[in-house]
Amino acid sequence: MIRRALLLLLAALLLCAGAGQAQAAGYRYWSFWERDADRWVYATQGPSLARPSDGDVQGFRFAVSEDSASAVRPRGTAGFASICAKTPAREGRKRVALVIDFGTPSDAPGG
Repeated sequence: MIRRALLLLLAALLLCAGAGQAQAAGYRYWSFWERDADRWVYATQGPSLARPSDGDVQGFRFAVSEDSASAVRPRGTAGFASICAKTPAREGRKRVALVIDFGTPSDAPGG
C-alpha cells in the first residue's frame, strides 16, 4: 500500500515537473472599431449596443491580440464620403458605412 502511494506520488511529481507555463500569443477575435474623422478608435461598447448616427463609419478587424490595448485596427482609411458617395440621404433613414477587415494569413487559425 505504501509502495503504491509512493509510486503515485512520484508519477505526479514527474508530471508536474515536466509541465511548463503556457505562453499564449493572444486571442483570435473580431475587434470592433468606430471611425473618428481620419482615425480608428476602439469601440467602448459592443456592436449590439452601438447606436450609430447617419454618416458614421464602423469597422471590424479579425486579428490576434493580447487585449484591447494591443488590438489591431482595420486597415481601411476611407471615410464615409468615399464609401457611401452614391447613397443619398433620406428622411427617417440612417446611412452607416461598414468596413470589414478579415486580417492577414498569419492571423488565421491553422487549416
